[in-house]
Amino acid sequence: MAENTNGDDLRPRNPRFSCGGLAEISVLPSNGLYLSAKIRNLSLGGCCVDIPEPIECGARAEIVVHVNSSSFRAVGEVRGNRGKSEAGIEFVYLSRGGKDLLADLVAELARLQALINHLKAARRDAESESFRKQLESGKVLAAMWRERLRSLEGLVPGESSETDQDPSASGDPSTGTQPLVTPVRLFR
Repeated sequence: MAENTNGDDLRPRNPRFSCGGLAEISVLPSNGLYLSAKIRNLSLGGCCVDIPEPIECGARAEIVVHVNSSSFRAVGEVRGNRGKSEAGIEFVYLSRGGKDLLADLVAELARLQALINHLKAARRDAESESFRKQLESGKVLAAMWRERLRSLEGLVPGESSETDQDPSASGDPSTGTQPLVTPVRLFR
């Protein structure tokens, strides 16, 4: 059988759920030494772990998973490595009790993830409602400033025609527009 190295085939077929936990991994054939690992995520088909030493891809290992107060033993195969400290392990053999425990654990993680997603969506909705209210209050404030500026239009001389801009055209310097900027000398 040819080995497939396509990265898409290494992706889990089951939904993964982030979780904390520990795993004890013994590469088979066992020499009695265990690697302690931290679990990053878990699914019905396997887990991803942070490991202190890389394990060769394709290696079989006995893994004891401890999440919350649950623990189960499985035989797994390393399906992929990311760097030197992360390994994806597919469960290839679980006892009936291990399968039931894993299914219960994944169902609980799925419920927790759904609750977190619901809370995040509610928070986004509340934030968007608050933002909408701020925009509406900003529209009201902008309308108030527009009205205020309209009431000031009569107080500030405007530029309505070319003859108003040239005081010498009418002969009366008081009818011309006044400069809006006053020059200031900062250095002498």
